[in-house]
Order: sequence, then structure tokens, then C-alpha cells
Amino acid sequence: MDLTDLAPFYADFAVPVIHTPLVGSPASGQALFDQPGTTLIGGEILATDYALRYPVTTFQEVKRGDQFSIGGTTYTARESAQPASFDGLEHIVPLRLGV
Repeated sequence: MDLTDLAPFYADFAVPVIHTPLVGSPASGQALFDQPGTTLIGGEILATDYALRYPVTTFQEVKRGDQFSIGGTTYTARESAQPASFDGLEHIVPLRLGV
């Protein structure tokens, strides 16, 4: 199994996203969308916020303030995207609801 090929994983679990950078043209792609929630793990509460995870080749460099349209709702990047793993194949960007 080739673990560097993320396409099958994203084809099954990702949602359509439109990235509108502060500078440049909008682009569409597939990404994993995390929404706020909490989980109890080993007696600890793990809280999550809005975040988007995607292959680095999906969108140009994502900067703070860039916008994403997901399911008709607009989200704004709270920070620039960061590598999501050591292999550098994916990025993750924290989002906030609204413009």
C-alpha cells in the first residue's frame, strides 16, 4: 500500500472547498473539515475548533485572512497553514466562522 497517495482517502472523506486567497485567484479542491466539538479521552477533554486539512498540492500557499467556502458558509483562516505531518504531504489551517 502506497501511503503517500492521499487521493483515495480524500475521495472518500473530503468535502468540496473553494479557497479565495487575499491575493490571487480562487481555487476549488477537496479537504477534510473539522468542526468544533469535544471528546473525552483517557479522562481528558479534547476540544476541537474549525480546521481544514488538505494535500499541499490542493491550494496555493494559505495565509492568515484567506477565505474558504464550505457548504455555502464562509470561513476565514485564523493563521497561515502549517504542515499537518512530518512527511509534509498535508497542511492544516485553523478557521473561524465568517469573514
